[in-house]
This record gives sequence, C-alpha cells and structure tokens, in this order.
Amino acid sequence: MFKFIYKYRFFFLGIVFSFIGMLMLYSALQYKGKVIYQSLLYKQLIWTLISWCVFWIVSNIDYHYWKGVAIPFYLFSIVLLVLVLIIGDVRYGAQRWLNIGGFIFQPSEFAKISFVIGISYILSIPRRFSWTWTLIAILMTLFPMMLILKEPDLGTALVFLPILTATLFIFGLNLRWIISTALVGLSMLPFIWHFLKDYQKKRLLVFLNPDLDPLGAGYTITQSRIAIGSGGIWGKGWLSGTQNRLNFLPERHTDFIFSVLAEEWGFIGAVGVIFLFLLLILMGLDLASRAKDRFAVFLAVNIVVYFFFHSFVNISMTSGFMPVVGLPLPFISYGGTSLVISYFGLGLLQSIANSVDKGF
Repeated sequence: MFKFIYKYRFFFLGIVFSFIGMLMLYSALQYKGKVIYQSLLYKQLIWTLISWCVFWIVSNIDYHYWKGVAIPFYLFSIVLLVLVLIIGDVRYGAQRWLNIGGFIFQPSEFAKISFVIGISYILSIPRRFSWTWTLIAILMTLFPMMLILKEPDLGTALVFLPILTATLFIFGLNLRWIISTALVGLSMLPFIWHFLKDYQKKRLLVFLNPDLDPLGAGYTITQSRIAIGSGGIWGKGWLSGTQNRLNFLPERHTDFIFSVLAEEWGFIGAVGVIFLFLLLILMGLDLASRAKDRFAVFLAVNIVVYFFFHSFVNISMTSGFMPVVGLPLPFISYGGTSLVISYFGLGLLQSIANSVDKGF
C-alpha cells in the first residue's frame, strides 16, 4: 500500500489540495447561509475531473517526449498570446481570455507551462555554460512577458522571472551576475513606475498605506487582513467566517480564497496548507536531485519554482506582506485553466518520478 501511495505521491497530494479547494470554494460562495453562483461550484468540479484526466495522460507520457515538441509548444503559446490581444474577451478592464467555440480559457496560463518545458529543453542542450544560450533563454522569457504585460497582467508576467533565474543558476550563471542584475532591476523601479497602469500604481501605494483608499483599492486587502486575523488559532469553523458569509471580502473565491481558509480554519489550518505546499516543493526538489538527465533536472526545478512563486505570492499578498498582483493559489483558487495547468505540472513531475523511482 505504501509503495502504491509513494509511486503516485504527486497525484495523491493533488487530490488533497483539490479536496481543500472544493471545501473552500463551497464556503466562499456562501452568502447569508445560501450558496450563490452554484454554477461556479459545478464548473470547478468538472474542471477538477478534467484536470485529473490531464494528469494521468501527461504522467504516462515519457517526459523525454516533450523535448521533441518543446519549441512548437512554446511557439503555439506565443500565437495564443497574440490572438488574445486581437480577439480576446475583455473583463474587468483586461483582455486575458480567449473564447473558442464556447470554450473560454486564459492563454497566459498555458504560456507558463509551455515556457517551463521550452526553457528546460533549450538549456539542457549545451553541456556547459554559454552566454549565447543564456541570451536565447532571456529572449524566450521576454516574448511571453511583454505580451502578457500588454493584456495587462503584471502578476502573471512576473512568474517568468523566477523560473528564468532558477534555470540560469542551474545552467551555471554566476550568482554574482544574478544578484547584480536584480540590483539593477531594483534601481530601475522609479523608471518602470511611469509605465505602470493607474490601477497598478494604486495597488502599490495601497500596499504601503491601505488607509490611503480604504473604500477603494485598499478595501480588499483591509478586509483580507481582518478575515485572517479574526480566525485566531483554531478558526471560526467551516462555513462560519463572517467576513466571507456577510460578503465583506471581495474576490474571495479566486485570488483571496486563502483569506477564507485562514478565517474559518485559523492559524492551524493556514499553516497546514502552507506545509502541504512546502511538501510539494521538497518532493519536487528531491526528484530533481535524483533525476537521470539535465532535461529532467531543469523541468523538475522549474515546476517547483512555478508552484513556489504562485503559493508564496498569493499567501503573501492576501496577508498584506506584498502588493496585490492577482495570482491564484494553485489547486485551491477558482479557475479552470489554472487548475488544469497545475495538474499538468504535477503530471510532468510524476512522469519524471516514474523513471527515477524504478526499482523502488
């Protein structure tokens, strides 16, 4: 039994995340004791079943297969990002969704996993560090980033930077170059400020001082802090969060679902979910340390960075430690495309594990 669970450890961990996600979504859709927008609950359930199918398909494909389709996969995602800027649906002032035959999805989510596979393949080709290949990796990063920033979606665009950084570090780029580049980037923040949208500037200012606009841009983060703080050690109990049930907390089924969890399950529940993400990260790093080839190492590490960045930024922003950038909490926030891509990543890790664990 233990061998079976260990063999499919990534899938079982995904099931735990999905179970927590459905519980939190059901609670987040409550208003004064009644479930509102039941269709969202059913949609997420359907997306969960689809995601499990995606996991099993990807996990049963030898991960070496993705070497042959890495570049076409990456280029296809670039085409989708261009299309969304031309014919994409506009919602909440952003053009991020494609509607193809009634099937609505976010190409930026697809671009993340295609980028992970693409850059892992590109930098696994040379056997030693090369500035030429480093430049190619940087250009591969800039293309999707610029297109996603145009939507605009700053949070999603930022995901590409830590993946690039981790990949180049493993590739052999000196840590001093990475730190120097980061410092140069920080020094350019005043210049970058002028290119931000008005709502992005307001989010940064509100992060520094939520009372600057307490009923506007600062309202969500203030209510999120209240929800998390009021949960105490043990929480108020499932379906008993007042900030949630009385509709004080906006976007509680998407970006701020962690606030619902912390209010209802308290400090213990919040730490428990953080521990599960830490477990996923450690499992992925362990897999990377035992991988049999460079492509598998790059792939495993990049997927780990993907999950780490999403979970760290989401939990930090809902707790008030980072500006609100609109990144979902993997597996738990509502969103079909994000869920499918998260399970796609788990499937890739499982595929690598199938090779590494032979003989266990």
